Amino acid sequence: MLTPKKKLTRREMKQDKLVTTWFKLTDYLSEHSREVAMAVGGVVLVVGLFFLFNWMKTRDELNASEKFVQARAEYNKQNYLAAIPLLEQLVNEYSGTQSAGIATIYLANAYMHTKDYANAEKFYKKYLDDVDDDPILSISAAYGLAATHEERGDHAKAAALYEQAADKYNESYRAPELLISAARSFKLAGQNEGARRALQKLLDKYPKSALAEEAKLLMAETGQTSS
Repeated sequence: MLTPKKKLTRREMKQDKLVTTWFKLTDYLSEHSREVAMAVGGVVLVVGLFFLFNWMKTRDELNASEKFVQARAEYNKQNYLAAIPLLEQLVNEYSGTQSAGIATIYLANAYMHTKDYANAEKFYKKYLDDVDDDPILSISAAYGLAATHEERGDHAKAAALYEQAADKYNESYRAPELLISAARSFKLAGQNEGARRALQKLLDKYPKSALAEEAKLLMAETGQTSS
């Protein structure tokens, strides 16, 4: 006589599925052990590279910071010729660090102080092209870039750069200063229309600026009153 099959309980069914799944998994791991090992190794490698990158970045930041302190000490003493090689080394060897970004502005300023306007222009542009991560330093670099052309007597180029910077950083407290500089340079370049345009922007956008009265006087010098 046949013995009727025992009906499995829900718990036994779950246990049976778990056992089946376990055997399937072990069979898969056995058949694909090489692929699994490579995948695990890949994950370990990525994690290792991540920690190595962060360690190297931290080390570079510390080294760059130490070198920046040395260079800044010379800069603050107005020993620009001593500061320049220290700053250049920092900018070149620790590119991408925060200290190197700030050092780029110091280096450009140091060249301005020594009247090496070509190198000053180079490093102001470098900051704007490669770093540009701080609005205050960015506007200083843009102002400095225009000033290098003004100092060399290229007033038309300087005026265009001052006005361009004022438009780009129109929310900055330095925007009126940039527009006054643009107007002055336009006037020196004999471009009175450009001067009037820059001054009108200042009066329209920044009527409460401390430079508003100066803008009105300059506007009168161009032969036109503000609208």
